[in-house]
Amino acid sequence: MKRFSSALVLSLVGATLVFGCKPAESTDDPELGNEESLVGARQEYDQGVDEDSALDEKFGVRSELPPIADPAEKCTGKGKTKECKTVDPKPEVTAAYGARKLIGRFRWNMDPKTVLSQLEKEIEEEFVELQAKTKDPLQQDRNREWKRQQVTELVGNRVKFEKAAHHRWNVAMIAHEFKDDEGEEMIWMKTPTLKKFYFFKDGELYKIVYAYGTQAWPGEDFKTIVETKFKKWFGISPEEKVKIDPETNAPLVRWVQWNSADNDRIRAFDMTAVHGALVLSVVSGDAEERYGERLPETQDADNFSQSVDDVLGGSDICYDEEGNMIEDTEKCAKLNGE
Repeated sequence: MKRFSSALVLSLVGATLVFGCKPAESTDDPELGNEESLVGARQEYDQGVDEDSALDEKFGVRSELPPIADPAEKCTGKGKTKECKTVDPKPEVTAAYGARKLIGRFRWNMDPKTVLSQLEKEIEEEFVELQAKTKDPLQQDRNREWKRQQVTELVGNRVKFEKAAHHRWNVAMIAHEFKDDEGEEMIWMKTPTLKKFYFFKDGELYKIVYAYGTQAWPGEDFKTIVETKFKKWFGISPEEKVKIDPETNAPLVRWVQWNSADNDRIRAFDMTAVHGALVLSVVSGDAEERYGERLPETQDADNFSQSVDDVLGGSDICYDEEGNMIEDTEKCAKLNGE
C-alpha cells in the first residue's frame, strides 16, 4: 500500500524525508525551542493562522497558554540522603504546547466528515509540494494519480465498530481503544513508519493514536525514545504509571503520561514486543471522564491474527521508502536493523 499524507511531517521525494520517518533535527517553533520536530504533526503553512481562526470560531477558542517555564532543580531529603533532579515547574503547560502542535488542525468534537476533509487538505498540500518540485509532465501526471489514490483509500479507511460488520480490529493493537455497538467509529491511515487512528464517539472526535514503527528511529529502544524524543515534545516530567491485575497483583501494562493544561492526556506505550510499534495516544480528558479510561493489557502474541497483521504490519511485514508493503522476513529484519 502506498503512503498516506500525515500531519505536519515532510514528504519524501527521492532521498528527502518521508511522512512518518525520522523527524528533522530542529524546529523553528519559538515556543518549543530548538528541538526535534514532532513526527505525525502537520508542517506549518502560510494559511495556518486563518485556519486556526476558523477552527476557533467553529469549535471554540482554546485558552492562551502561559510561556513554558525554565527547568528547575528540585531536591528532597537532607545530608547524605539528599537527592536533586531537574524538573519542569509547569509540566501541564509544556504538555499542552506539545499536544496542540501534534494534533495540529484537528480539534476535539470534529465529526468524521470534517476530519476526512482535514486529511484531504494534507493530501492536497503534499500534492502541491510534489508538483512544485518537477516540470516533467509525466511526473506531474503520476502525482495526480497519486493524489487520486490517496483520497480514494482515505475514504475507504473509515470503520464503524459494529459486530455485524465483522471488522478485524478486535485483535489489533488498538482493540482496547473502542467498544462495538456503542456509536463508535474510526478513520485510520498508514505511512511507512507511522499509523494514525482517529477515534469518534457519537460522531465526535475525542482521541488520536499514533503508532510509530521501529523504522521511525532505528536502533533506539522505548526508554531512549522517551528520553530523546517524547520528553522534548511534551516535557521532562511525565508520570511513570502501571496498571495492576487486581487478582494476581501482576503488572499488566506500564506507560508514561503527560497531563496537559487543556485537560488532554498524552500517553506513551512500548508495544514493540507483540505489535512492533511505539504507541503515543492523545485523548480528551473531558471525554475520558465520560467514557472511562481505556488501556492496553498484556497480550499473547498468538492472539495477534495474521489477517490483522497484514493490515497493520507485524514483525514479518514492513514498508519501503515509498510506502509499499514488503512481506519478506529477511528484508524486514535488515530494514528494522535486526
